This record gives sequence, structure tokens and C-alpha cells, in this order.
Amino acid sequence: MNNINFEAVKQVTNTIKENPELGMKKWTAHLKWKDGTENEAFIRDFTPFIIDEPIELGGTNKGANPVEYLITAAVSCFTITFEVFASQAGIKLEEVSVDIEADLNVAVFLGIEEGERGILNPVIKLRALTSASKEKVKEIANQALTVSPVLKSLNTKVALVVE
Repeated sequence: MNNINFEAVKQVTNTIKENPELGMKKWTAHLKWKDGTENEAFIRDFTPFIIDEPIELGGTNKGANPVEYLITAAVSCFTITFEVFASQAGIKLEEVSVDIEADLNVAVFLGIEEGERGILNPVIKLRALTSASKEKVKEIANQALTVSPVLKSLNTKVALVVE
């Protein structure tokens, strides 16, 4: 369904059931400083990518900054979880488009004022053209929101808008 390899997921699920110690998976990344705030990131065997800061935060704007990668990871995890759950429910996905926005108080980051650190007020907007009703899409999206490993790693409540 929707080109998701459920056989592979089933095999790994059965393997973990037989050997629970295999359920813990270590994920790794490596960064190498290049210059200023520019770093090169290495993940598995993928092409390295640049992490930098915008010019106004002392960087050279050669790549997205860590906050942008964080919210990208969050929305990616939510989206994949939604797609898998929808597919498991037999829902044909024709199009899925998801946006995320979040605030970061730069004044707090720079030490100009006191306040909550980290991303604030994240909002995910989901648009899905599917064989399911909007109510079913909302149900699956809310389920994805509550179990997404990356979102569960954030210390803030995420608002969900299904359009």
C-alpha cells in the first residue's frame, strides 16, 4: 500500500519479538567543523551536508541551521508516521504535503532577556488527498502526532492543523 514495504517491517517486528534486545537501535551522526559556524554533517553513507547559521547570527548562510534541521526532522518523522499508519489502515494516498513552523526567541538565545529556551509554538499543517474522509485523516494524524519518536523527543506541545 502506497509503496511501503510492510514485509520488511513485519520481518524486523518478528525478529525483535524473538530477540527483544535487538529492539534498541543506535543512530549516529558525525560533524566536522569547517570554519566559523559552518560544519559538515555525515550520516551513514549519505552525501555530507552543511550546517551553518544565517549571516545575522554570525554564520555564512551556506546551509540550514540546527533549528531548521530540528523542525525538518520533526515534521519528517510525523509525516512518515502518518503515511505508514494511513497505509496500514488501507488508505490510498494520492498526495501528502506537510509544513511546520516554530518560533525561537533569539533574544533569549543571545542572553538579552530571560525566557524559555528552545523552539516554541510549533504548528504542523497537514494537507492530504486520500481515499479517506477528513475525520479519518485527522484521527490518523493525531495518532501519528502522539507516537512520532522525534516529536516525542521535543519538550513542547505541537499544534496540528489538518487542512
